[in-house]
Amino acid sequence: MNFNTLQRFTDQAKQAFYWGFLCSLREHEKAMSIENLLVGIQAANSSLLSSSDLQKMGFSPLDVTNLEAIHEEMQKLMLRSRLEQAGQSEERKGGGGLGFSFPSDSSVKLAFDAAEKNADKFGSKWIATAHLLFGIFIADSSLAAKMAAAGWNEQRAIEACQNYMDGAEQNTVAEQIGKWEPRISRCGIGYDLHRLEAGRKLIIGGIEVPFDKGPVGHSDGDVLAHALCDALLGAAGLGDIGTHFPDTDPKWKGANSLLFLEHARKLLDAKHFQIEYVDAVVIMERPKLGPHFPKMRETLAKSLAVFPEQIHVKAKTNEGVDAVGRGEAIACHVAATLTRLNR
Repeated sequence: MNFNTLQRFTDQAKQAFYWGFLCSLREHEKAMSIENLLVGIQAANSSLLSSSDLQKMGFSPLDVTNLEAIHEEMQKLMLRSRLEQAGQSEERKGGGGLGFSFPSDSSVKLAFDAAEKNADKFGSKWIATAHLLFGIFIADSSLAAKMAAAGWNEQRAIEACQNYMDGAEQNTVAEQIGKWEPRISRCGIGYDLHRLEAGRKLIIGGIEVPFDKGPVGHSDGDVLAHALCDALLGAAGLGDIGTHFPDTDPKWKGANSLLFLEHARKLLDAKHFQIEYVDAVVIMERPKLGPHFPKMRETLAKSLAVFPEQIHVKAKTNEGVDAVGRGEAIACHVAATLTRLNR
């Protein structure tokens, strides 16, 4: 779609586009279909197209009452789609980043073109949901037949466009949720180190790694979870792990560090921060950690309520240098990126 065309969309027309986009993401489609757009129009402007009209056409209305939940779902679905696109790009090219594009199919593009021409015909500065509905009628003959059977013939669609007046629409849900893009992006760093002693459990990333040594700490000594917690808290400006879980408090003696991450996630939720990506490096001489990374990522992701694909873990040795290099300690560095959404 031409950018200038989208700029002419009213708030409700833009919202119809977003709701159609959401439908396509939920259905794991590679492009937004004209049926998705029709459902989006009903969700954005129920006074134009009622739920019963949509049901007569054979489609289920979209429930858009919980905007906050939908917004968070949209972010996660977009991330999953980005990751899938990146994977497909790597398969084709042998590499690639996380660039994101989500196309509309050819019938949607035809509907937009017809909507724009129709708006011009009636002297409208803006392209409204009525124009989009007319565009759908023109662009897809099979869907037009369903619309006609439900009472939406071409004349009725034209009358809806004739009755639309620029500036007549009230503030819509688009203004309630603000821009769809994140308003604030923040990055935090975390670091932790623990001495290793024989006979203790080696807990890293919430799982036990078989080894003859483990960390000495007030809790379970999970350096990855501790550094990750500090990175998240730091990015949100919420202090550090010592502030929330002091080692002077006996109730945290031997505690599972995943509890710290769950608490940090709740603090982020309260401040409307969303975790975008985590990159971590664990530093120790032995054992090899690579085989354990998938389980670590799954465990950490579950505690943080994110996808495992949002967490990257790698390992390094210290080349025999200092306590870590001598196998006397384990260390970890973590970088975490958050976004704070408009409310």
